[in-house]
Amino acid sequence: MRFLFFIAARHLLARWRQTVMLILSVSVGVAILTTALSLTNGFEADLVDRILGTTPHVAVTDALTGMVKDYPRLQEEIKPQPHVKNVLPFINGQALLTRSGFSSGVLVRGIDPAQEKDNPDWTKYVLKGDLAPRGNLPGIMLGSELAKKLGAKSGDRLLLVSGLASKQPVVVTGLYQAGLYEYDAHVAYLDLRVAQQVFGLGDSVTGLSIRLDDVFAAPEVASELQRTVPYSVRSWTVNNSSLLGALALEKRVIFLVTMFIIIVATMGIANTLAMWVLEQSREIAILRALGSSGVTMGRMVVMEGAVVGVLGVALGLAAGVGLSLALGSFPLALPSDVYYIDRLPVRMEPLDFALTAVAALGVALMACLLPARRAIKLDPIEVIRRA
Repeated sequence: MRFLFFIAARHLLARWRQTVMLILSVSVGVAILTTALSLTNGFEADLVDRILGTTPHVAVTDALTGMVKDYPRLQEEIKPQPHVKNVLPFINGQALLTRSGFSSGVLVRGIDPAQEKDNPDWTKYVLKGDLAPRGNLPGIMLGSELAKKLGAKSGDRLLLVSGLASKQPVVVTGLYQAGLYEYDAHVAYLDLRVAQQVFGLGDSVTGLSIRLDDVFAAPEVASELQRTVPYSVRSWTVNNSSLLGALALEKRVIFLVTMFIIIVATMGIANTLAMWVLEQSREIAILRALGSSGVTMGRMVVMEGAVVGVLGVALGLAAGVGLSLALGSFPLALPSDVYYIDRLPVRMEPLDFALTAVAALGVALMACLLPARRAIKLDPIEVIRRA
């Protein structure tokens, strides 16, 4: 083995310019792939985190009437269930919000401020203010983008018009920012009791929002609750299945497309080794005449490809980690109305780096098979006779 490595290193150093170019071509492909996967992971993780911060992990609703009655009793029944952190009532309703000639359709979410104050998924997005009334007017909390659209600020009076043609004057008492453009531009929060009056729900609510200590236990919890609760129970994975499927498909496509870059780079290894076998056929013939077998010559060719592959992958992984860290420290700004989030986060997954390294090395070794086969089948007697 040491003899094969010595000969392989000698050949690579003799053509060091070609060797450097081959190593760089492999490393560029690996660096691009690892960086792309880190960006994709970051985008997916950040988007899912923001979605989970603004939507229930498990939602209990009535698909027929749109109302959940006697919800305090239902809350007490659900709270003892495994993984359940809290159970919070909510109201969803469409309305029109107007101010001085400006108007915007909004999704009004009614919440109980007393119960939500202990919910970190809610409080971390509140920029300022609360839902406490100001004088005789109930307070409303606007998304940051919605406030910009209406030109509203804290203390401004707005008019809320519901589908029941009821008009409710409100005053802006707070702002929040979830980081999802669609959410920040179209959602406003009201006190639960005010929302019940606006939408004519009486003592009912639209549903119950169940927060869990493990978000990935949501399908299991939803399945268990569906057996005992006389309402529709859906987990966040079901409500966002299309988005999650699209993100998974995007990651697979990025991996496959970027792998083609590595495959093209490794084709250079195959071409270089094939040319070397052709150019150094006399040297190979002499080694064969001195007792080396054809298989040994084939192993030597594979050794050269392996050295190039290992060095290229190592350099590419280092570059990929460096690029990912740089992008994480200085995130790229994104148009939030297009990509839902306002920056491009980075999340490095060791498994992705390991799979990239294994795939790149595997492709590099496969590229050596044809040149190695030529070296094995080389007839030393014929080569020496012609020489």
